[in-house]
Amino acid sequence: MIWLAYSIIGSLPFYLAVFGTVVISILIYIKSILQKSSTIPKLYFKESALASHLLKRCRLMNRKFDPPWWISNAHVQTILPFLLPSEELEYDREYLQMKDRGVVALDWVVQVSIHKRKRCTILLVIPGFTANALSVSKLCGLAAHKGYRPVVFNPRGFGNSNLTTAKLLSYGDPTDLRQVIKYIHGCYPKALITMIGYGNGCSLLLSYLGEYGSSANICAGACISACFDYTERFSKDKRGMYDLLYLSKLKCTIGAHSKALSNKIDLNELLRAWSYRRFDEVVYSKMYGFSNVEEFWERNNPLRDVDEIAVPLLFINSLDDPFYSNIKIPYELCKYYPQFLMVATEKGGHCSFTEKICDVTWAEKLAIDYIDSVLEFTNKGHTIKYGKSPSRSTI
Repeated sequence: MIWLAYSIIGSLPFYLAVFGTVVISILIYIKSILQKSSTIPKLYFKESALASHLLKRCRLMNRKFDPPWWISNAHVQTILPFLLPSEELEYDREYLQMKDRGVVALDWVVQVSIHKRKRCTILLVIPGFTANALSVSKLCGLAAHKGYRPVVFNPRGFGNSNLTTAKLLSYGDPTDLRQVIKYIHGCYPKALITMIGYGNGCSLLLSYLGEYGSSANICAGACISACFDYTERFSKDKRGMYDLLYLSKLKCTIGAHSKALSNKIDLNELLRAWSYRRFDEVVYSKMYGFSNVEEFWERNNPLRDVDEIAVPLLFINSLDDPFYSNIKIPYELCKYYPQFLMVATEKGGHCSFTEKICDVTWAEKLAIDYIDSVLEFTNKGHTIKYGKSPSRSTI
């Protein structure tokens, strides 16, 4: 770990990116204070009985996101979750062994429900790969108080979990998640399972729902700050502070498992990898046996099987997300598929959407309200009719 720390701290690109980002952030922050923006998010959806129900029950036509001016800047929003204290929740960790003898970890919230639901409903939370259960404690606390059984999914090697195989889970590989869903259904045969993903955890959620289609055994899902096109995102040479900090955290994770991964990853090459393209070439492309990084990105594109997704799904994205700046959001998907709903805010940063300090975020409240509304819709005997899938060329 010492060699990794020295490499990160002594990296010239790291210092340049931090300095440049700080200067630009200050200028953008001053500009954002002077500008006024709409507090009503933009909605993208296809007219349907489900959409009408959701608009009414979630109050989406007048549901404002209006943070105070001093935390409205995109960078302030993005950094706040790392500075604010997490809700104190007790978790019970459970390790599951996969078919290839890899191990994933499930963190179950130890709870006493205030609101009792008629049917056991499990909320499976997928945080970003460099995050853990503590980072989503406020969401889990809210869900627990509403009668859900929250559980946080930690991929193999992440979330302080063990790595027993020479393989890290990629953001487009849902095989472990599939086994976890089957395990939960085996433990709770009559339970409803819902999902919420954050950041690149959304990519895993979308990959799972697309790859397994109508057999996904999920009732509803929500994606907070999803990235829809990794080829466009990762192929850019421009690097900012967030990119380097994120890559640094990924390198620290790999460094913690260097013994298990030494035969798969060239650690010297990893130290010099300061772009997503190079990182994926050194780590995931070789680990998964792809001939080049473009082939890996194509196979792991979160929307590669979007035609097959058969679950009501909410997308919450901020237009000022510094992680995904200038990345196109596929609004046309939500205008074509009746099971998709997009809520786009002008502010909110990346996976933040903070309105009040030390409170559940605006996006997390909306995600829970959305899942509640979908379950209410289906429990009343309504069925969700899906349109014919468009050809891939239209997406």
